[in-house]
Amino acid sequence: MTYTRKPLLFIAFLTLFAGACKNDEENVAPTDDNEAITTATLTLTNKAVPTEIVTATIDNLNTTADFSKATLTLKANTTYTGVVTLLDKTKTPVLDATAEIREKANEHLFVYTPSTGLNLTATLTDRDTNPAPGPYPIGLTTEMKTGAASSGKLKLVLRHQPDTKNGTATPGTSDLDTDFTIVIQ
Repeated sequence: MTYTRKPLLFIAFLTLFAGACKNDEENVAPTDDNEAITTATLTLTNKAVPTEIVTATIDNLNTTADFSKATLTLKANTTYTGVVTLLDKTKTPVLDATAEIREKANEHLFVYTPSTGLNLTATLTDRDTNPAPGPYPIGLTTEMKTGAASSGKLKLVLRHQPDTKNGTATPGTSDLDTDFTIVIQ
């Protein structure tokens, strides 16, 4: 009878110990490295006439994207300053993801890519604080120059690059990947 109790006590101890380990694992908070973004707004201001401001917004980026307000109509041969604003509307109150990206600038890079034939160049004007060989561009602010009349898409990608940011779009994963329609006239 003594022999029967020891294995039962041992099994009970293992069950209790295994259950404790499982509970500890379940209490570990999940990590979500990528930013949750539901809304992207691109605002461009004419450098020569600062009262001329054009804005485009894409909503519902994580479900069925709404592109009805995603067109920017720009003047030919004009320089604009640009600002991108990102929100997470799944949170209450709405989370300003732009502030979080600014706070973690050393881990983020916006990539602006005009479609073929679109006479637009984008230069990133803000920098992070990464040590040499940085600092690297961020892309929350830009300078955009238009050329002759044309139209197309401006692809906007936000790269999440913790511990890998090197000034290029290659490392990391994408927090945002969307297109704005551009009409230059």
